[in-house]
Amino acid sequence: MKNTTRVLKEANKYLIMQTILQYQPLTIEEIVRRTMVSRPTVLEVIKELQENNYIIKEGQVKSTGGRPADLILINAEACYAIGVDLEFAIHTARLAVTNAARKIVGSKEIHFEDDADAEMIMKSLIDEIDSMVRQTGISMDQLAGIGLGLPGNVDEPNGISIHIERIRNWDDIHVRDILEEKFHVPVYIKNDVHLLAEAEREKYMSSDIQDFLYIGLRSGIGSAIFYHGHALDGRQGNAGFIGHTTVNPEGPLCSCGRHGCLDAFASEIAMNKEYKARCIKAGTYIAEEERHRTVLDFIDKAEKGEEISCQILKQSAFYIGIAVANMIKTLEVTTVIIGGYPQIKDSEFIKEIKETARQYMMRGYENEIDIRVGSLKQEEYPLGACCHVLSNIFEKPKLSLKV
Repeated sequence: MKNTTRVLKEANKYLIMQTILQYQPLTIEEIVRRTMVSRPTVLEVIKELQENNYIIKEGQVKSTGGRPADLILINAEACYAIGVDLEFAIHTARLAVTNAARKIVGSKEIHFEDDADAEMIMKSLIDEIDSMVRQTGISMDQLAGIGLGLPGNVDEPNGISIHIERIRNWDDIHVRDILEEKFHVPVYIKNDVHLLAEAEREKYMSSDIQDFLYIGLRSGIGSAIFYHGHALDGRQGNAGFIGHTTVNPEGPLCSCGRHGCLDAFASEIAMNKEYKARCIKAGTYIAEEERHRTVLDFIDKAEKGEEISCQILKQSAFYIGIAVANMIKTLEVTTVIIGGYPQIKDSEFIKEIKETARQYMMRGYENEIDIRVGSLKQEEYPLGACCHVLSNIFEKPKLSLKV
């Protein structure tokens, strides 16, 4: 297919809009420099975006001679996005609404019953999204879309959640079709850890870090891979699914039905399973509120001297460290963000991950790797889904590269 004038125009509009979203506020000259689009084309696109209320001019840069240049930024009230982050091991969903400037203007956390199945959860999500729209006072014509971060396998291009192991009857759920039929706005689904990485990058990372790996510590372990500032999605959107990579085929049974996955050794689910087994063996009472401990809970108990927690953390950190080393060796990306709990930055758990990763690195790389803990807070988890919606305000045109 040839690149028509319309396709090229839409491509320029998409590029300019994404540049403003990422680097605002900007002058016209800065947009020209960053996009490498001609100045007349930039002026034409800016005029159209301003007429459609997507951008505003606010303030000016100090003049060094001549007329001061206007600063261009996104009109925060132009549209809104709803983001949902699902964490099914603890039967929790976090929802947020952001404005076009990606600032959270409303949020909530909801919990499902432990025995909730796919139908019950989808109904609850629909009710809660509807409630969020009403509570924030935005109209449906202001809503740019709804984004969802989902665990398990996703078919992102077709908007289908293929399977979530821990939810009854959750197989081939057409999430996009169900929600678009209800709300009549674009709906996007994506791997949950990919969206956590996007939120981390958007809010806390320097723009000069273009290549990095993000390891998400949740009930399971996932990852996202960024090259040259862009996420590697894979064929269906599941790239970086390290939780189900095999670290020892003779190892324990994983929830996926296979033996020896990383999740079976190092995930929160595995840590809790091992903790309960050791407590039963030791004749130790487990309180009802401790039926699911997070990594943060284990670290807190370990720091208070609980030996079982110390042992479990050491094993988990060891296998995560090996996984990190393998990813670095495979991809040759040396910046690694451990996401999930900002509070664990100085913990022995993180030190063990770093030490193991360096121990298993190739010669010459031991001192090159940079492993750090992410800053994203739990209440900010839905931000990635909101950002994903806003990045699709204009659909990215598919350009032909044929000459």
